[in-house]
Amino acid sequence: MKKLAVLSFSLLIAVQVIGQLNPVKNLVWIHEYEMPYNCFSLSWSEPDTSFVDTLVGYNIYRDTSLYRFTTENYFSCNPCIGDTSSGYCDFIFYDGGGFVMYVKAVYNSSKQESGYTDSAYCNGILIGIKESDKTGLNIYPNPTSGKVKVNLDGVLKIEIYNEKGKLITEVMGNSEIDLKPYPQGAYIMKIYTNKDIYTETIIYRE
Repeated sequence: MKKLAVLSFSLLIAVQVIGQLNPVKNLVWIHEYEMPYNCFSLSWSEPDTSFVDTLVGYNIYRDTSLYRFTTENYFSCNPCIGDTSSGYCDFIFYDGGGFVMYVKAVYNSSKQESGYTDSAYCNGILIGIKESDKTGLNIYPNPTSGKVKVNLDGVLKIEIYNEKGKLITEVMGNSEIDLKPYPQGAYIMKIYTNKDIYTETIIYRE
């Protein structure tokens, strides 16, 4: 009977400790488009650690997938002002679409995570032209295993940018684009015609 009482007491302590792992607060997501760049920042307030275990950092999630661990309470990618040095510019390239993001505080050497109370939503890569204005534009296949074709009248030039907003290749006219020399991932295609400039996202995966 004494052993049972000790076990119950230990479980009670464990529940109390886990319950004190305070979550982060005030999650703020800012995302804007400045052709051909996507610029964004995610920030949050430090949790109250007055009566809890030692805070060691934060786990950043996209949907249920862990993106990375950081000791900072913010990160950003701002190629709009020429800054792509943060290493976070690939954050918005996730399965080619939108996702929910949230941040969990990580405590002590056991890497015990808090829960989360705030979340934000990313629509995916922002583009600068409405879908209704893309009548007649056909890009295939997308996703692609390497080569991409553009079917559109009056194409003058096609440019391909990587996730950091860097121009990696360009072709004249309606030529086929070959992404095989480049890493798998998401790319931004800019299509120049004699009337408009179109922007589209291309997913390359083998």
